[in-house]
Amino acid sequence: MRGRTLGLSLALASLAATFVLATPAVPAPAGSAARAPAARPAPKRVVVLYSFPPDSLGEHGLSDGINSTFAADTSGSYEVFTEYTGLDRFSGATYESSLLSLLSEKYARRKVDLIMVVGPSALQFVLAHDFLPGVPVVTSYVVRRDVEAARLKRPDTTGLTPAQNAPPTLELMLRMYPQTRRIHVILGGSSYEREQAERGRKLFQPFEGRVALDYWNDLSLQQMVERGRTLDGDELVLFGSLMQDAAGLEFTNQSPVSEISAASRRPVFGVIAEDMGQGIVGGVLISMELSGKHSAEVALRILRGERASSIPIAEGADTLPMFDWRQLRRWGIRERDLPKGSVVRFEKVSVWDTYWKEISAGVGVIVVESLLVAGLVFQLRRRRETERELAAAEMRHRTVADFTHDWEFWQRPDGSFEYVSPACSGVSGYDTDDFRRSPSLLEQMVLEEDRPAWAAYQRGALEGKRLPPIEYRIKTREGAVRWVEQASNPVLLEGGRFAGTRGSIRDISERKESQLELQRAYEEIRALKDRLEAENTYYREEIRSAEGPSELIGHSDALKYVIYRIRQVAPSDTTVLIQGETGTGKELVADAIHQLSARADRPLVKVNCAALPQGLAESELFGHEKGAFTGAQSQRKGRFELADGATLFLDEVGELPPEVQAKLLRVLQDGQFERVGGTRTLKVAARVIAATNRDLRQEVAAGRFREDLWYRLNVFPITVPTLRQRGDDIPTLAQSFVERTCKRLARPPLAVPQSVMKALAAYPWPGNVRELQNVVERAVLVSDGETLRLADELVATPLPGAARSPGRLQSLIEVETEHIRSVLEATDWKVEGRGGAAEILGMNPSTLRARLRKLNIQRP
Repeated sequence: MRGRTLGLSLALASLAATFVLATPAVPAPAGSAARAPAARPAPKRVVVLYSFPPDSLGEHGLSDGINSTFAADTSGSYEVFTEYTGLDRFSGATYESSLLSLLSEKYARRKVDLIMVVGPSALQFVLAHDFLPGVPVVTSYVVRRDVEAARLKRPDTTGLTPAQNAPPTLELMLRMYPQTRRIHVILGGSSYEREQAERGRKLFQPFEGRVALDYWNDLSLQQMVERGRTLDGDELVLFGSLMQDAAGLEFTNQSPVSEISAASRRPVFGVIAEDMGQGIVGGVLISMELSGKHSAEVALRILRGERASSIPIAEGADTLPMFDWRQLRRWGIRERDLPKGSVVRFEKVSVWDTYWKEISAGVGVIVVESLLVAGLVFQLRRRRETERELAAAEMRHRTVADFTHDWEFWQRPDGSFEYVSPACSGVSGYDTDDFRRSPSLLEQMVLEEDRPAWAAYQRGALEGKRLPPIEYRIKTREGAVRWVEQASNPVLLEGGRFAGTRGSIRDISERKESQLELQRAYEEIRALKDRLEAENTYYREEIRSAEGPSELIGHSDALKYVIYRIRQVAPSDTTVLIQGETGTGKELVADAIHQLSARADRPLVKVNCAALPQGLAESELFGHEKGAFTGAQSQRKGRFELADGATLFLDEVGELPPEVQAKLLRVLQDGQFERVGGTRTLKVAARVIAATNRDLRQEVAAGRFREDLWYRLNVFPITVPTLRQRGDDIPTLAQSFVERTCKRLARPPLAVPQSVMKALAAYPWPGNVRELQNVVERAVLVSDGETLRLADELVATPLPGAARSPGRLQSLIEVETEHIRSVLEATDWKVEGRGGAAEILGMNPSTLRARLRKLNIQRP
């Protein structure tokens, strides 16, 4: 919604601009000093949420109507808080969440009595987030279906819906020009205006077959002007809105309608009263200021005690047939042909029309004596009246300019000033005489970095060009820096002679600072969003073992010592090196250190260095730029960036290539690195926990691991004991694995016989805790009844690698083949479905079938 049915101009976002209207206290009567003053009732608070900037064209009339109505009411005092939502420029859950947080915090300690929403996006925001629940809502310029839908969610909602004046205007045009075959509807190219064009097509459906409608969304202003010069006698123009044309030019004043009307060969009609006097013939026009006043009157009824739900939703009666007398004369339209009750504005009354009786009587007397004297008297009287009219017109224009808040001026083509309004002092600190004496003062006030753009704009304005407004900074007489907006229009005298430019400078410092602050907040939100997305990407890529133990289990002295060491180092940011054989639970130790640290609220980023391809190890750890190598189609953050402020776990750190070891050393020393293919140095504060099953001393001696990196990693070493050293923990671990496996396979718990427990305790466990877990899982799969029994081969022969030197070690493919076959046998070769091998193995059925073909596993 904007201030017109078919749209008005957009303005830059300016959030949370607030002003207060309050009724002054009435003085106490004489003689009442001895009595305690009566408690003054607290003012009623009203929050007005605008979908578009309240000071923009069209919206300004609504805002004036609302504020003037509250200010004029003497039955109570009111505080009116104006809030611009910015939803015309920004959207999405992130922005709305930030806006809601800002407004909720602002009004947390204020009792708000009423909410007024101007436009549909502000209403949707209130409904979607239940803003200030329980507070009545009054809508302004929201269509009926949206208000009725709002009442279903918040029954305490009412308002005045905008009058549908576009179809009556179209009907009026066809009645005045029945030969019309085509009407051109002028709407700009902004997203809002394109939406209005779609709405107009539905609204004008009843006119199909009577007249063709052509929408000018895809034209620039210049193209519209040129097309207006070529219109035929059976065509008319309906001006709706031109906030932005197809060439990208934005307009914040009414100059586009003036240009189009001046060039058009056919009459131009409009839809809002604010366009009167700019070249439109007229139409069934709607007054934005009256709309604001009527909506505020509904709000006052509620503040005086009426319930919003009892006030019916009504259509505003703010439309009236209005016409410009000058345009009627231009197009040869007679006033008697206008609709009954039409208002004609800007009518020029001649001296004869006003004084025809007096002149006729005077001429009748004088003509007898001397025709020459009569003619002279008539001419002198006419000239005197004209001079008085000109003086009165000049006085009116000067009065308006002198009392406006904006700095108005008329600058001649040579740069000197014909007129400077007193408001220049409030904006710049200088008096009007300062600019008349020194016309270059304006240029000197412009900040040096903004001066080139301003100088180019000023040259164009003094050459008579029509330019969109420009924003720049000035330094006031007191030395303060302010943002201002300057708009200029050429001054053309009779015959088209150029007489300079009329300028208007407005102080927009508060709006600009709010806009810049909002932009900074939005950039910060976007940075946080990128960071969260990067962390989510890491979580999606991380492979977690569903079968792995989730905690350190046991009560042996060896495990207690490890836990003691964990508690010692966890609170600090010290680098930790975890050593131990494969399967001892080094990753669990890293998890425990992270969870007990001050970084526990951030993720533990894990990297298996042994699984990194040699050519991509550096990219995985430190990230890469777009195009750094073949396949790098976009920038990617490395694990160190993801772990900034968190903990990075480097598992199997001894497997890193030498070139990556050098870069890792630098990160450990000063926290700095560059992405692959990048030139910018990045700095992170990541805590590093490394783990290895190798003897890094021997690796250093063999030249496979950097000695300086070894010293950097070995700040606080923790050695995880093998399962052979934790014999007392085997029963506890075995019982825990049995319970978890049974629960995952959805089968009743199994009892562990003493014989099985003794066999498990007697086994050397070269694969440590991980091997114990696998053995227990296989045992659960082959066990029938209510007790656990080991697989026959585990009892009969030692497991592969039990003695580490004698016997043959199994390859990974052999172990995988054996495990898959055992699961299939336990499920009677059922591949998919509940309780099938795919579900137990945690694999997709199609993936499992592919593995069966590759490993040549067939049912006997």
